[in-house]
Order: sequence, then C-alpha cells, then structure tokens
Amino acid sequence: MGRQSVTAMYIVKNEETFLPYSIRSIYDAVDEIIVVDNGSTDHTAEIARSFRKAKVIPCDAYGDFAMLRNVALDHAQGEWVMKLDADEVFYPDLASRMEVLTQAPGVDAYTCWFYHLIPDYWHMQNTSDHDALYHRVFLIRKHNGLRWKNPVHESLEGIGGSIHDSGLHYVHYGYTKGVHQVAEKFSFYARLEGIPDPMEHISPEDIFNGRIIHPFRKPHPPVIQAFVDRAKH
Repeated sequence: MGRQSVTAMYIVKNEETFLPYSIRSIYDAVDEIIVVDNGSTDHTAEIARSFRKAKVIPCDAYGDFAMLRNVALDHAQGEWVMKLDADEVFYPDLASRMEVLTQAPGVDAYTCWFYHLIPDYWHMQNTSDHDALYHRVFLIRKHNGLRWKNPVHESLEGIGGSIHDSGLHYVHYGYTKGVHQVAEKFSFYARLEGIPDPMEHISPEDIFNGRIIHPFRKPHPPVIQAFVDRAKH
C-alpha cells in the first residue's frame, strides 16, 4: 500500500528568496501544493507556478493569516495537509518518511523540529537539536473539523488529540534576510496586534543585540546548500 495523499499549503507575500528552495525540499513528499498569494509584487507567484504540482490562489486578506490558511485548507485535496511558510526548508528524509507517517493508524497529526537561524546562515537560537521552543505541528490528517482561528499568530482547532513526534527537522531562514527586512516584519506584526512598535526607538542594526545565539554546525538542506555557499563570498 502506498502512502496517503498529502497537500502542502503555503501562504506567501514577496517570498521569492526562499520559496523555490522550500518547495524543492518538500516536492517529492507531497501530491499537490497550494500557494495562497497575498498580493506579492515580486516573482513569488511566478516561481510557485513553475512547479507542476503547485496551484496559486490569489487572496487579499490583509492581516488575517487564519483566513489565508483556511483558503489553502479549502482548496486542499489531500488526505493529509502540511502547514508551511516559504522560508522553511526541509531535509531529504521528509520524502522517505512520508509513507510511514501517513499510514500510521489513529494518528491525527505530527510535530517536527526546526533550527531557527539568526541573524545569518551560521548561527541559531536553538540550544540543541530538540529545543522545545522550536517544535511545532506540521502534518495534519484532513477532516471537516479543521479550521484556523485568530488573524495574527493563527492556531488550528479541531486537530484531534493523537499527536506524535515525526522526528523530522527543517531549517527556518526567515531571520537571515537582513536586519531591515526583519525590522519591517516586527513593525508589521505590531500594527496587526495593535501593540507599540518595538522598532520605534531601535535602529534595525541593533534588533538582535542581547539575543543569545549559538553556532549552527548542522549541514544545510542539500537543495539550498549552493545558495548558502554563495553568501559566504
């Protein structure tokens, strides 16, 4: 018996830098890819459409990430769904493990681990391979009760209680984009949440001051290794 069908679900806006590497890293593990594009003005949508399995859904829902996630969920045809962001790049063992994961009886969802790189490709905030701060649900059995709630920092309801650890890892590259882009992200989230802008009195060059970081000594996922190597020069 082959593995059950899996839909990868992205919500994106101006994510041309890492999206192609993220899609390549999960491509052989999934049957379809839903990319909900929230008004990109770069090449994000074009990049997504270049992948045969991908379907791009334009959606204008400013500041409502749950709505965007639910649009992706409504278009997903898989028996399982993967929640993804464009700056997440998996290791190759994802594809080889997918059949075992999706065939396990009685499992509602799986968690995975990730390395949170900051502020570059050679440092991370994790203290170990299994740092509890960097652990999340990523693969969910699809059924009618699933729904994302909360416009900001969205959470999934109706997931079921049988959640297992997949043991898989990915690398999160979002905070390697440069201090100005990260600062803009911090300000954007503050506006959405209606809280004071943390960047109002801080220079972007200082946003990572005081954060404890550790060397990232793991290999990068193969699909992005050449990109990282170019950044050294």
